[in-house]
Amino acid sequence: MIRRIVLSIFCCLLAYPFLVARQRDWSLPTPEADLPVALIPYPKEIVRLKGDLAFSSLRIDELSMASLRDKERIVAEFGDVRRFWQMDAGSRGKQPLVTFRQINSPLSSAESKEGYTLIVSEKGVEISAGEFSGFFNALQTVRQLIRKDNKKYSMPYCRIKDAPAFPVRGLMLDVGRNYMSVPFLKSVVRRLSHYKINVLHLHLSDDPGWRVEVKKYPELTVETSFWPTRQPGKFYTQEDIKSICDFCDSLNIRVIPEIDMPGHSAAFRKAIGKDMQTPEGMQVLKEALDEIIPLFKDSLFHIGSDEVHFKMKEFMPEMIRYVRSKGKQVVVWYPGYAPDSNAARMCWGEYEAGYSLDKSAPYIDCNGFYMDWMDSQGGVLQTFFQYPCEVPQAGGKALGSEMCVWTDGVISSDERILLQYPFYPTMLTFSERIWRGSREKRRDLVANLPAKGTKAWEAFNEFEDRLIYHRDRYFKSIPFAYVKQSEMKWRLIGPFNHHGINDTSFEPEKVIKEKYIVRKDTLTWNDTVAYGGEIQIRTLYAMFNMHRNQYRLDFLPTVMSSSVGKKDGTCYALTRIKSPKNQEVYLMFGLNGMWGHSGGYRSARAPEHGSWDFSGGDVWLNGIRVLPPSRWPFESLPWTGWGKGRIEVPLTEEGYFFRPPVKIKLRKGVNEILVRTVFGHWKGDNGQRKWQFCCMPVLWDGCHYTEVKGLEYLDCEIPAR
Repeated sequence: MIRRIVLSIFCCLLAYPFLVARQRDWSLPTPEADLPVALIPYPKEIVRLKGDLAFSSLRIDELSMASLRDKERIVAEFGDVRRFWQMDAGSRGKQPLVTFRQINSPLSSAESKEGYTLIVSEKGVEISAGEFSGFFNALQTVRQLIRKDNKKYSMPYCRIKDAPAFPVRGLMLDVGRNYMSVPFLKSVVRRLSHYKINVLHLHLSDDPGWRVEVKKYPELTVETSFWPTRQPGKFYTQEDIKSICDFCDSLNIRVIPEIDMPGHSAAFRKAIGKDMQTPEGMQVLKEALDEIIPLFKDSLFHIGSDEVHFKMKEFMPEMIRYVRSKGKQVVVWYPGYAPDSNAARMCWGEYEAGYSLDKSAPYIDCNGFYMDWMDSQGGVLQTFFQYPCEVPQAGGKALGSEMCVWTDGVISSDERILLQYPFYPTMLTFSERIWRGSREKRRDLVANLPAKGTKAWEAFNEFEDRLIYHRDRYFKSIPFAYVKQSEMKWRLIGPFNHHGINDTSFEPEKVIKEKYIVRKDTLTWNDTVAYGGEIQIRTLYAMFNMHRNQYRLDFLPTVMSSSVGKKDGTCYALTRIKSPKNQEVYLMFGLNGMWGHSGGYRSARAPEHGSWDFSGGDVWLNGIRVLPPSRWPFESLPWTGWGKGRIEVPLTEEGYFFRPPVKIKLRKGVNEILVRTVFGHWKGDNGQRKWQFCCMPVLWDGCHYTEVKGLEYLDCEIPAR
């Protein structure tokens, strides 16, 4: 008996690591339906039925429309789906009916408001929902189910029951710092509505400018009140705001305004001649809100409140009281001014400052969703493995999340938002994550693509396939910088001590072998394979507060975290790629790239001409150095304060994902790529805080990077010598 107990305990101890590993894997089910199309976000429940519905156009079952409450908006959106696919309503071919059925639900949750059922069968298409938002969401799924072959259309037979995990699935645009035109805003929200994004948060005021008309105080929007580099005199008239809100309402999108107070208010102070935190300034602000608040019908009104010294004790309590007196629920940034539990918190501080979510009040989770710190390949990974609100779905005080697009640096045009931010790749990934939710907090995957064979890898790999399906079909002429990366494999070694001379060469550049002895140090290749086209050696957030001598080295772990710690040094990465033929392709390549649009204030130094980056990084293909462009169209500029200097110089080709790649020649058979990636302080540089590289063979058509077909990413066996 005792022997059995001991044996049982021993077996449990042996199994424990595997049980823990299994529990740590990704538990949200990976989509398995055998569909000929790719759906983003993926529905909650879907059953593939045998067969397909073929047709030349779709038409509404008019009898089913009689009892619908939002007939006009539903008909308008149905018409948009037909126009999207260029269907001819007068076609003589088969035109199956789309039937709409209104269902009544006593619940007021997001599931009942935005949920729907959808059946595609030989009888046609049947949609059931409780409210307009549910019908709208169903029509977006219909839009994505359709395939076109010449002028013939089809949809797979299927049965879908769907609803969002969270009621707030938003995009925040910083139009205070950089004005974005009304047509541009409408084009963006129209496209994102296809992916069931349902909140547009407009950050309407900041130090560079006040962007909304106040008729009583026209001086708020005169050119001289703006920073001269930030589209002076550009603002939204009250008619513009009404037009934006009406347009969004037709797309099931709420518009949440933000007037930042009392911080980030230099434009207000310059225009009015009074600080917000004075009796006179507060009175002007109230009178401005008298005009602004009625323009927005949404119940939420954001008043900023963060990153400011409160020198007028009564300011925030009085402004909160005043906004509430207008029938609005106050939203504040957290960390920031946190009033009572009736004020919603928009939480942002976990990544940058180590703040936990404030769950004592209704909250919107923006942690990990700051697009301005992302690049394309890493941003998709970071977004995919988030855990919105740290709960699987809305309930209690959890409302949802927003992806925030801050524009601290000057933007040269609206279109640059789509180019120098990884805009659509991360927004589509965000739509998937916030619609479906997550089941666990996996900080270990946010900067470290999971190993092949795990459920987490399978989930990400499957989503990549859907993402590039949409890239290739729906974004043909629109920037969409993402290339499938989950199959790439790297072996890493380092850090070699460069003793402050960043471009020091080490032996891996001459010969690949099992170990290297440098003075008293012995370095060997990391046993753990790193997956992905972008590899993070150490994340931005590990060193985010290094200027305060504060480090969070294990916050978002990477394959190299334990090796590099907070040290400077040189690391090498090795991959082997098998090509089916000799071919000329391109290399999407970049190093470190601290070209942040926020916070870091574009702190990266520009590479010297003939170099890949200022820190001394480099890349070789089959032993031959890959040459960078002969000259870079940008230069290093010193930090000279807000409103001038490098923060006011538009970006051009600084980031690897918004510049043309360089040509390379892959030979038939095995090709070897070696990357030198460096972190250090030299030549007057204060040190980049982001240690990573992106290196991927790609195709390039002048707009999009795409995959090179037929490449095989091999295991990197290191020869023993």
